[in-house]
Amino acid sequence: MSGSAKVPGLARATVIEWRARRIADPLCRLAYLRGVTGSDGGKRFGRWTRVACGLALLLIPLIPAREAVLAPAAVNLQTEPPPEVWIVEAAGDHDSYSNGLRIENRYATETHRRWYGVFERGRMESDAFERRTDPAGIVYHATESDLAPFEAEENARLQRIDEALLDYVRRRQSYHFVVDRFGRVYRVVAESDTAYHAGHSVWADRQWVYCNLNAAFLGIAYEARTEAGQEAALDEAQIRAGRALTDMLRSRYRIPPENCVTHAQVSVNPRNMQIGYHTDWAAHFPFEAMGLADNYRLPVACVLLFGFGYNAAFLRAADGRAWAGLTFAEEAVAEQAAARGLSSAGYARLLQKKYRTKMAALHLTGAFEEIGDEQK
Repeated sequence: MSGSAKVPGLARATVIEWRARRIADPLCRLAYLRGVTGSDGGKRFGRWTRVACGLALLLIPLIPAREAVLAPAAVNLQTEPPPEVWIVEAAGDHDSYSNGLRIENRYATETHRRWYGVFERGRMESDAFERRTDPAGIVYHATESDLAPFEAEENARLQRIDEALLDYVRRRQSYHFVVDRFGRVYRVVAESDTAYHAGHSVWADRQWVYCNLNAAFLGIAYEARTEAGQEAALDEAQIRAGRALTDMLRSRYRIPPENCVTHAQVSVNPRNMQIGYHTDWAAHFPFEAMGLADNYRLPVACVLLFGFGYNAAFLRAADGRAWAGLTFAEEAVAEQAAARGLSSAGYARLLQKKYRTKMAALHLTGAFEEIGDEQK
């Protein structure tokens, strides 16, 4: 392109790419791309060619209200499906799986059977929801607990801290699984039950919107601390065990990769309508090591769909910069506001009202418990 071409922002570029891929005729596709980017080369096309291509473009379905966009449809976040994993031995005190995963059961507890409501993404104006009982995703946590140096001389102390942590999370039923410093995996709450790991939380995939991740998603916590600027928060043994556990859960419950996210990506505060009530794994989660794409590139659902904001403290936890998915969501909301003749703040308030009505619908039928964050 010539020097006069305009470089679109991330959100606009995503829409341009999405629509261009749906233009079958290569001449029309090129005309469209040159036209929307302001390239001088677009002048080479005749008037009727441009008109015909424009009419063809109008036949492409628009992205409904721009809020139905999810990055996997716009950027390449494809990953290999997990291998089939099955249980080899259930020995009471532990379970063994075909991929070498071993889950210890001596801290396992039960709460109550999972059920939750999900909203259809294509019908966001409706507060009707569908009842589900199978987990739809995984939330990765850090325990943010006391840590000893990971050295042989500290072995006894490491073991004491480990046991105290497991006793604590068992009493609070905080997660479904804990991966300790030695890479040992402990079941804390049965997969069939709700664990109190996410509290007020929001996520969305291509088709569904989830507003109760305590029940909708499984919680995996790593014995780790996540501090700004600290990249190597996990030991190699934890990474190997976390990958095996992730593969098992994805295989067993058919969990899509875009529903494997960190606590910081989903945690919200309804009181001030901001994201990041909890900020564990606000940066540096090793998605690739878990067999996943960089899910920090996924649009932050609570911003995109419900107009949540964030503050400087959240950015500090994210190492001082917004994720690509956060920027995408903000730009998408700004585009939708402009299309409606509203300010971004005014449009965000409308989206926030939508969130409150959906939460009211869940509360009314008992599909959301007012517990979780307060218990942690």
